[in-house]
Amino acid sequence: MAVSLTLEGLKGVDDVNRVTTALMELDGVDSVEVAREWAEIEGRVKESTLVQTVERLGYRVKR
Repeated sequence: MAVSLTLEGLKGVDDVNRVTTALMELDGVDSVEVAREWAEIEGRVKESTLVQTVERLGYRVKR
C-alpha cells in the first residue's frame, strides 16, 4: 500500500534525512522517498503511525 504525505517545516537535506531514517525504521515500511514538501511510503503501516512519527520529529503533516 502506498501512502502520500504533504510535509511542512523541512528546511534542507538534514531534515529530509531525519524523516527518511525515522520512517524506514518503522515495522512494515518497505520503501520511503522524501522531499522537503512530500513523502511517499510503500508498505503495510497505518497512516496515523506515519503522521505521528513525522510530528514527533517536530515537523508537520498537512491534512
